[in-house]
Amino acid sequence: MELLNSKELLKEFEVKASFYKLQVGKACVNCRNQARLLRKGMALDSVIDAVFILVNPGACSAKDQTYDIPVLDPTKETIPFVKAKSDQTQWQLMRLMKLRQWNHTVIINLSDICSGNINVFLDSLKLFQSNNNEDHSILSERRKNELTNLLIQNKGPIIAGWGSNSGVRKIAEKALKHHLLQNITG
Repeated sequence: MELLNSKELLKEFEVKASFYKLQVGKACVNCRNQARLLRKGMALDSVIDAVFILVNPGACSAKDQTYDIPVLDPTKETIPFVKAKSDQTQWQLMRLMKLRQWNHTVIINLSDICSGNINVFLDSLKLFQSNNNEDHSILSERRKNELTNLLIQNKGPIIAGWGSNSGVRKIAEKALKHHLLQNITG
């Protein structure tokens, strides 16, 4: 298979994501709870071919730079999907989608905290942990319904790809022990 560049991939696929801001202490942190990679013409409620669990959303952002990200409580409110900028990780997953003939995949993360710098991410993660707040993670007990509803839509594998950074060990172990994620591969 020819290695397609991002321009070619984006003729066939698009990214939609749900962004929100989460209040923790006096800070307001940018988050993304899901990114959906869709073959153009596919709906958000179509069957999911695979779910990927990565570390965090990186520097992912809405395609429309004027989009006003809402401050929401992900345990109580539905987060709207908007078109999102794609990144290198998503392009790799699009290549896999093309190879596997998948139409719809989802990226969730050990944490929803958006940061392109792992050290800044780990500092934000510590902020949540010091406030005893797990709402930044779809793995939290208070967000169990959100994860359940996502997995009901999934007909394929759940693929782990969070690397080996020791700063995420605790939350990665939680993912591996999560009762809804007993069939993780990768």
